[in-house]
Amino acid sequence: MLSQGNSWNLLRDITADQFLIMMSQLGRPEEITLVGVFDKFGRGSRQDVELPLHHDGDYSARKAAEKGLPFDKKIDIVGLYCIKGGETATQIESDGVVSEIVLKAGEALVFDNRKCRHGRTGSVGDRLLLRVWLERYSDAG
Repeated sequence: MLSQGNSWNLLRDITADQFLIMMSQLGRPEEITLVGVFDKFGRGSRQDVELPLHHDGDYSARKAAEKGLPFDKKIDIVGLYCIKGGETATQIESDGVVSEIVLKAGEALVFDNRKCRHGRTGSVGDRLLLRVWLERYSDAG
């Protein structure tokens, strides 16, 4: 799935069950979240705003540090499963090359969070994703 030369992968025609089983084989779940537009302000994953290229966890770690709190999640692998598609484009940057993908229902994007940055452009609208953060098993204690 993810290898030295392949730091991200787009999977087509996959069910949510298949996606979750595959993700459970790649690492230990740190967080599983429903990502869509639920708020008018707050974290970008819950708003209809564009997100610049970033590594998942950077924002949460920064906010925790501002409050003097720890952020101890290891987010090695990120999986985004599209439950309901939309017009927004997910950007994925690997080795300085940025690709844009408009996820459709039944597709998933899986990437190495240490090697890739991602973002989104365009209106999120009613797009709905299942996001899985994993710590690699080889790194897990």
